[in-house]
Amino acid sequence: MDFNLPEESQMLKDTVRRFVDSELMPLEQQLPDRPNCVDLPEDLRRKLVAKVEELGLAAAEAPVEVGGAGLGPFDACLVTEEVHRCTAGRGVFAMRFAPVLYELGTVQQKEKYLLPTVRGEIQGASAFSEPQAAGDLAGIKTTLEKTPAGWVVNGNKCWISYAKKADYILVLCRLKGTQRHEGMTWVIVEKETPGCVVGREQKMLHGHSTYEVYFENCEIPDSQLLGEPGKGWSAGTAFLYSSRIQIAARALGIADRCLELAVEYARQRQTFGKPLASRQAIQWMIADSSIELHGARLMVYDAAWRAQQGENVIQQTAMAKIYATEMVGKVVDRAVQIHGAAGLSDETVLERCYRDIRPMRIYEGSSEAMRSVIARNLLK
Repeated sequence: MDFNLPEESQMLKDTVRRFVDSELMPLEQQLPDRPNCVDLPEDLRRKLVAKVEELGLAAAEAPVEVGGAGLGPFDACLVTEEVHRCTAGRGVFAMRFAPVLYELGTVQQKEKYLLPTVRGEIQGASAFSEPQAAGDLAGIKTTLEKTPAGWVVNGNKCWISYAKKADYILVLCRLKGTQRHEGMTWVIVEKETPGCVVGREQKMLHGHSTYEVYFENCEIPDSQLLGEPGKGWSAGTAFLYSSRIQIAARALGIADRCLELAVEYARQRQTFGKPLASRQAIQWMIADSSIELHGARLMVYDAAWRAQQGENVIQQTAMAKIYATEMVGKVVDRAVQIHGAAGLSDETVLERCYRDIRPMRIYEGSSEAMRSVIARNLLK
C-alpha cells in the first residue's frame, strides 16, 4: 500500500480483492464473448450476488437503516477500486441505492421504492442527462407542470443506464417557466406510466448500453413528487459528486491491473535474446505508470476521505476525476504498447480495458467541464 489505511478499511479492501481474484477473475476467459461481462447469465449472477450478500457488501453505499452495508465514500471507493481490477462480473457489486430517493423521499416512497431496491427486488434508474444538457444539469429542458390531478412531465432524456429493465425512473425536471438552477425537481415515474416511453438503445464503446427516454404529457400523481417543488438542485449535484469519485476509483483499479500485466509481460517476453524488462524504454514506461498511479491514488483517496468526513469536496472531486481518468488512459496505452500485437487482441484483457476507460473522461462531467469547475472556484 502507498500508506497505512485504517485497519477496518484495509480488511475490507483485502476481502474484496480475495473475492475478485477467486470468483470474478476466472470469468474473464470463461465469458470472452461479453465485452465487459456486465450482463452475466442469470443463474451465475444470482449465485455471485448471494456471495456478495454473505460478505455484507450488497448495496454497499446504502445506510444500515435501509438494509445496506453503510459504507462511506472512502470505503466505497476502496471496494470500487478492487472490483475494477477485473473486467468480468462487476455488476454483482452494482449500486443498489438511490441517494436522491434516500435524501428526498417520504416514508411511504422509501418503503415502496428504496427498500425493495436495496434488497435487490426491483431495479431503478436515474434520468438527468439530455441531448443539450449532460454535464450541465442547470441546462435541462424537461418540464414539470402542476395540474388539478397532479403533475405532467414533458421532455426527453438520453444516456440512461438500466432504463429498459427499470421498474421506476428518478427524473430530474424543472418547473415550467423557470431557468437554470431555479425550479429543479425530482419525480418518480413508474414503468409503463402512460406518456413515458423508453426509446432506442444506444450501444456504447465499452459494451454497456444506455437508452433514450421520452415523456409526452406524462401524468403523475402528487405522491410521485420527490421533495419540495423547485428544491432538487442540491440533491442532483450531490449525486454527481459521488459518481465522480466512483469513476475515479474505477480508473485506479483498471490502471493497477494493467500495470501489473505490463510488469509481468516485460519480465517474461524475450526480444533479441533479452527480456523486455531490460530495455530502458520499457522500464521508463513502467516507472511513469507507477508514478502516475501512485499520485492518482493519493488524490482520489484524499477526496473520498474528505467526503466521508462531511467536507465540501467539489474542488477535490473535480481534480481527482480529471487526473485519475487521464492517468488510466496513459497507463493502459503503455501496457498495450509493451504487449505489442498481443495487447490489441482478445488474448489479454487490455483491449477490454482500453474500451472501458475512454468514456470515463466524459461521463458525469467531461474533463473540460471539470477544469471549468476548478477554475471558477479559484477565480471567484
